[in-house]
Amino acid sequence: MKHKYTHWISLFIFMLLLSACKKIKIDLTPYPDELPPITTEGKGTFACLLNGEVWSRCGGNLERSSLIGEYHDFYKIFQLLAGRDCDEFDDSISITAYVTDGEGKYDLHRADYNDFNSDCHSAWNPYELLEGAENWVEILHLDLNEAIVSGTFQCTLVHPDCGDTLYITEGRFDYDWAN
Repeated sequence: MKHKYTHWISLFIFMLLLSACKKIKIDLTPYPDELPPITTEGKGTFACLLNGEVWSRCGGNLERSSLIGEYHDFYKIFQLLAGRDCDEFDDSISITAYVTDGEGKYDLHRADYNDFNSDCHSAWNPYELLEGAENWVEILHLDLNEAIVSGTFQCTLVHPDCGDTLYITEGRFDYDWAN
């Protein structure tokens, strides 16, 4: 008889613990026709227009997420890598900037684009920043205690062998690098 009650009590405690776990819901579905709103709460968004078409992260090939990055306070460097690994998509965009004074507008130090379905270039030879173009990131929110960085960006990328130019506009991100 005691064994029967022990089983039910254990099951009840397990259910309590399971319901008490913090659940983080991250929407990995791409926004097909629109960009997500600009937010500053660490919602895990990264999207832009790539040659006028909506590009939004999806899938999970980057360590169980399609967005990885962080802000290094000691080195004053901010970097994000977003990927699409869903449907027919298999590409990524990364941005890096030196963010020396917190919130504000900064030149992009590096940005690149990889389309892993393309025969024109490879991961070792991606599209890169076009020097002299308007390549910037604007940090709208940087909270070191909560590990949240949010902002907007734009850049122009080229690849000498592919013969085309990629225009990334209306970029936005809202990232919690601790989760």
